[in-house]
Amino acid sequence: MEWQQLEYFRAAAQEEHFTKAAERLSVSQPALSRSLAKLQRELGVDLFDRQGRTVRLNRYGRSFYARAARILQEMEEAKLELRQLQQTQFGEVSLAFLKSLGISFVPRLLGSFRERYPHVSFKLHQDSSSAMLEQLRRGEADFCLSAVTDTTPEIAWGSLWTEELFVFVHRAHPFSGRRSVEFEEIADEKFIALKPGFSSRALLDRLFLENGREPQVVFEGEETIGVLGFVAANLGIALLPRIDGVAMKDVAALSLADRSPHRTIGLAWRKDRTLTAAAALFRAHLVAFSQGTLSPSE
Repeated sequence: MEWQQLEYFRAAAQEEHFTKAAERLSVSQPALSRSLAKLQRELGVDLFDRQGRTVRLNRYGRSFYARAARILQEMEEAKLELRQLQQTQFGEVSLAFLKSLGISFVPRLLGSFRERYPHVSFKLHQDSSSAMLEQLRRGEADFCLSAVTDTTPEIAWGSLWTEELFVFVHRAHPFSGRRSVEFEEIADEKFIALKPGFSSRALLDRLFLENGREPQVVFEGEETIGVLGFVAANLGIALLPRIDGVAMKDVAALSLADRSPHRTIGLAWRKDRTLTAAAALFRAHLVAFSQGTLSPSE
């Protein structure tokens, strides 16, 4: 099996068309077809089902794609690492990220990265999504790890994962024994929320606006943990994502059955700014660590 075969396979799987995949890779369609036919012979199974002029991964193809994608990602990261070693320099990465991600995800991410690249140091910033994007525009951060927001043409943004927002209530609340509630049931509740500028606050405001209502926000804060603390004190309810590594015995999380709000977490960077070798290594590692694809919106 050759490295090139995996690249051809990935392109064909993503394009679902051999000719388009060949054009994307700047090779002839017959050459791509021969390479894929050889790959399938080596594996002993067909990876695609033909549907007219298009091709779709079958169950063997889907299984192989997951492994091939990881191999390609590892190879791309390895090439970046070698370039970094060739430069024989210590690097620094400036990362802005949501406060909620600083409880578990970012520490685990940086711990994993530093095991492989101990020569790279970090400058860390935490704020709302909108404030961090401003830091990115001003050149104060290499990356912004946040919820998707409206971006300007100079900002590239790639999605990593999507997370659901839940209704958090005190254990003594009448809703606490349930798995879900509907919007009309919470419309008149008192809310504890993050301040404007935070993505979860924007989703709360949008949810009510779409239903012709306005949330009764009785407390505003800047920390997700603080908001949950107020819920734990039975001072109101909140609409927030689950936070990895945080569990409060006095707080219950319920799905919003008829709306199911979600937010997308991704990575933003400036298109007009050349990444340092350390920053490029970190971006590749982040994608592999989060199992994302990071297809940037241009």
